[in-house]
Amino acid sequence: MAAATAENGARHILEIAEGFMKSQVLFTGMKLGIFDLLGTSSAPMTTMGIAEGIGADTDATKRLLDACVGLRLLQKVNMDKETGNGEYQLTKASKAFLTSSSSPNLGDWLGRLAAVYSSPWADLPRAVKEGPNFCTLNGFERGKTFEDLYSTAQYFMGSMEGLTTVFGAGTASAFNLAEFQNICDIGGCTGPLAYHLAAAYPEASVSVFDLPEVVKIAEDRRPTGEYAQRVSFISGDFFQDPLPPADLYVVCRILHDWTEDKVLTLLTKLYDSLPQGGGVLIVEHILTNDKLGPEVAHKYDLHMMVCTGGRQRSGQEFKRLLSSVGFTEVTVKNNTYPFGYVLARKQRV
Repeated sequence: MAAATAENGARHILEIAEGFMKSQVLFTGMKLGIFDLLGTSSAPMTTMGIAEGIGADTDATKRLLDACVGLRLLQKVNMDKETGNGEYQLTKASKAFLTSSSSPNLGDWLGRLAAVYSSPWADLPRAVKEGPNFCTLNGFERGKTFEDLYSTAQYFMGSMEGLTTVFGAGTASAFNLAEFQNICDIGGCTGPLAYHLAAAYPEASVSVFDLPEVVKIAEDRRPTGEYAQRVSFISGDFFQDPLPPADLYVVCRILHDWTEDKVLTLLTKLYDSLPQGGGVLIVEHILTNDKLGPEVAHKYDLHMMVCTGGRQRSGQEFKRLLSSVGFTEVTVKNNTYPFGYVLARKQRV
């Protein structure tokens, strides 16, 4: 009961804190002229037609349009439910209030609200316009983002720990992991999820594999309790260095940072490092296969686009990626807040 109360309280606060993401989706749609373009069209429009009409990158435009659908600012029609591809049109509310010809028109007031944003999300219109070519953000060059973040390591660690500390118990119990004896949290920061795993599975050995800068800080942040003493930390770069041996690798909020090529590189490395029958647990904000939700996944999909060049993915996309490197028995759970979960296995003996 206490854990549920804490999670509900954390969710309430996070929904307030993340409200600016919803606002910026609306502001960007207006600034790029999406609502006016659809308002003057005699029929629903495709992603490509809208992207051409506003002079923007096609993939980035689709992700913005899907976020607008999730927020009920647009409707998606004539949709392929497997791929999420379809056509877009205005909702009644958007037609009534968000086009230049709307009367009354909320555009001027919303424009004033939009002017107060100064975070990296203020570059979302530019990110949608330029797509993968969007290469600078808030003074950081793409490719140096993590290096720059680690330059203020204490702040970065605290920001990374928050969600996992609060929702880690749910992550540890999303699947029954009792059969795994050696669990390694890849990129697990200072161990918030590892501590939950150690508490939930007292027979398992639990380790965290992260950069040396993180491991230096981790010991000072170790909580009290017997379970916490069973968590070990190993220094290394998960792209450059050999992975610690384990029969279950956990990757929590890691894959969303990277392009598909990098994700495949890491998944291949995980697969090759596992024994037969070993597993990988992926923890992310997972989109539904039709890309209509959940809202939190849309928000963080755009957040990854402007901050790291990464993306959130659907369960079907994770199945495809995992299967392509050899994983089998892929199971997706995507009905919890704020994370969804994917468990897959290396072929059993």
